[in-house]
Amino acid sequence: MMRRVLVASVLLTALAAVGIAAAPDAGPWSGHPLANSPLGRMLSGCIGRLLVLRSELNVTAEQKAQIREVLVGHRAQIAATVKSVRDKRLVLRNAVLSGKADEARIRAAAGELGKAIGDAAVKASKLRNEIAPILTEDQQRLIGKFLKENDAAVDKLLTSAAENQ
Repeated sequence: MMRRVLVASVLLTALAAVGIAAAPDAGPWSGHPLANSPLGRMLSGCIGRLLVLRSELNVTAEQKAQIREVLVGHRAQIAATVKSVRDKRLVLRNAVLSGKADEARIRAAAGELGKAIGDAAVKASKLRNEIAPILTEDQQRLIGKFLKENDAAVDKLLTSAAENQ
């Protein structure tokens, strides 16, 4: 189960990376109540690290075009995969919030979500294998460093949450 959560986290980070890379400016959200919470600080740090990664990668125009070609070539599959995960997540959420503690229904919905996350992870792995050769070893190393830093931030948040019970 934890592995599925980690895979989902990596996928969400990748989607956030694509979104931020496509956005010319990420507006400040400092006025939001979440901003000064541990979770908000972790999210801000992740976004900050993502912006640093974006500038440090120095992706060439040719690399961008090649990556775009791979992603556009798989656009329909990516959309279907993301939609499947979202739909299964909504089914699970609705089962949990229905007011009826139907354990079998909740577990079945969770199992379906897990399968959808697994399918998304397999697709992400295949895309990664197509995109990785486009990047230099230094760029791949920077991405690895980014992932480790984000993992450390999540670990810090979870440790802090456990200590403040």
